[in-house]
Amino acid sequence: MGSATRAVGGRARRRPEPVGGAARTGVRGGRYAALRGGARNAGTVILAIALVYAVSACSVIPTGGKSVVAVDNERKGNPLGDPYARVIAMPPKVGWSPEDVVTGFRAAMASLDDPAFQVAREYLTGDFATKWNPRSGVTVYRQGTYEKFAPLRDEDKQAQVTLKGSKTAIIDQDGRYRPSGGTLNQAFTLAKDANGEWRISAAPDGLLLSEADVARGYLPVDLYFLDSQWKGLVVDQVRVPIDPAANFAKTTVERLIRGPSSSLKDAVRTAFTGTELIDVTIENNRVVVDLTRRVDSDLIDPMSAQLAATLAALTKGGWGFEVTVNGESYYPDASLQIDAQEHSNFDPWTTPDAVYPFYLAGGALRLLDKENVGRPVPGRAGQKGVGTHPAISGQPVQQVAVLSGDGRSVSVAPLAAGGEWRDWSTGVSLAPPAWDRYHTLWTVDRPNDHASVITRHDGDNKHRYRVSAPDLETLYVKSLKVARDGVHVAVIVKDGLGEQVQVGTVIGERENTRVTNLQTVVNADGNRTIKDIAWKDGKTLYALTGKSELLEASVSAEPKSLPFDSRIESITALDGTLLAGARDEQGARQVLFWNSTRWESLVKNETGTTDFTEDGPAFPAFPLS
Repeated sequence: MGSATRAVGGRARRRPEPVGGAARTGVRGGRYAALRGGARNAGTVILAIALVYAVSACSVIPTGGKSVVAVDNERKGNPLGDPYARVIAMPPKVGWSPEDVVTGFRAAMASLDDPAFQVAREYLTGDFATKWNPRSGVTVYRQGTYEKFAPLRDEDKQAQVTLKGSKTAIIDQDGRYRPSGGTLNQAFTLAKDANGEWRISAAPDGLLLSEADVARGYLPVDLYFLDSQWKGLVVDQVRVPIDPAANFAKTTVERLIRGPSSSLKDAVRTAFTGTELIDVTIENNRVVVDLTRRVDSDLIDPMSAQLAATLAALTKGGWGFEVTVNGESYYPDASLQIDAQEHSNFDPWTTPDAVYPFYLAGGALRLLDKENVGRPVPGRAGQKGVGTHPAISGQPVQQVAVLSGDGRSVSVAPLAAGGEWRDWSTGVSLAPPAWDRYHTLWTVDRPNDHASVITRHDGDNKHRYRVSAPDLETLYVKSLKVARDGVHVAVIVKDGLGEQVQVGTVIGERENTRVTNLQTVVNADGNRTIKDIAWKDGKTLYALTGKSELLEASVSAEPKSLPFDSRIESITALDGTLLAGARDEQGARQVLFWNSTRWESLVKNETGTTDFTEDGPAFPAFPLS
């Protein structure tokens, strides 16, 4: 190694600044500071499990009536990994019944120590063993039971065993985890071989794993890639099979270098071009990533940001990084060391700091300061006559867009002295406007209840571009919000089934923009309406329903309910901070703040109190929310 070091991040980068030069304390240090999750535990505990035959949510191995549990505390190269349990694949035994064979096959599919599935193929007939493809995806299920059938006779040559239960998810070949309900009705056809032993002759490709198998054998990982303009980081949530011979960091970086999942394939970029991973090791509380070759010089900063963001969860956010090439220093005369927070330097929206919310009060737009007191923004927007549903753009030139009271126009004004209102969009029935990180405005017009036209407007509205969205153009798009990464998009849509929330991907720019890869994250539920949505970060969003529900949803998990206040009528979020516009029975308004245990009034009025008032705070909005 060279004695000199060269640190990444030498160029200056600006964080989002509050309007008007407000003091930079914001959401991190103020009353509504975001909470951080707990740190991961390091270490490895390996459980070699062999259990009495049964059919349950866990994989089991028939052992002839005996139960053995062996615990091995040997560390298997996982200094950055959580403990995990290991199921050891066991080949079929003489005299096993068809149910025993299917149960053993299921357990062998869940074995981490047999990545080639050699033991699992021993449960198959010779012909089917050559055809079965275990890498075509994973079906995740719970509550498995075998369907009962008539007892077999000695002369029977074929049998069928059907596993019944509930499907809970699908894991694609590229690791994308998608919740998926429905009934599991999985048939296995078996035949007797020349020795009179039952073997599986037909079954679907792919793996069939219980929820416990997946929790034990797959690592949920947030991979970070680069947006199309190489300016920001975009998260890709995947599940990665645990490799007992490698540490989690190595497994994660290998998956990062392979590239994004299919949902982001055409929407993101990566700095890891033309190089492969040799190893990931630990040295002096640094994670050392050894590559086969250097990346182009202009990709060093993006590569460093991808690494730091992807490994932040495994390293508890405090470890630094170093990149080497073939075991040598990255530069001929210096090492390449990466700060633990390099992703925040590269893209401040990954860990936003000092970003203050806006809200409407008395018909004017105000900015909340660190004392929880609002002050009018500069320009016309700070005066009366503003519309509803304000959307705030990002820096450096900050603007507000509002929807008119009749829903037929969207107006925009700069948040600066002398800033005047201009009509940017008119239509039959417009959805609330939304900004993206590229300073373009998104509008949706609904000419009727079964059509939606999505348009992007550039930063000064000199050019407008029709967005291609075939899956949305025949639906009623009630709301559209672009995540702060500029790539993920969420929509509330209404069709014959009701109202639901879908998440998709923005691909392309200007006239080539399209929205695709839509996936439902909040299903239609009878007459339930969806009142509002707000992105928390690039992977999670909140949905406010008309049935007094507040849901947290993502593409990789079922929605979960959060405590609700019946007065809430709109929401906005930024990382760990969740705000709501509320109105009581008398029509008085206030902004509420979720303090992790209950909702509290936030904005102080002229008397220093947080009472609800007739012209009180309404429609809170963070930039790019």
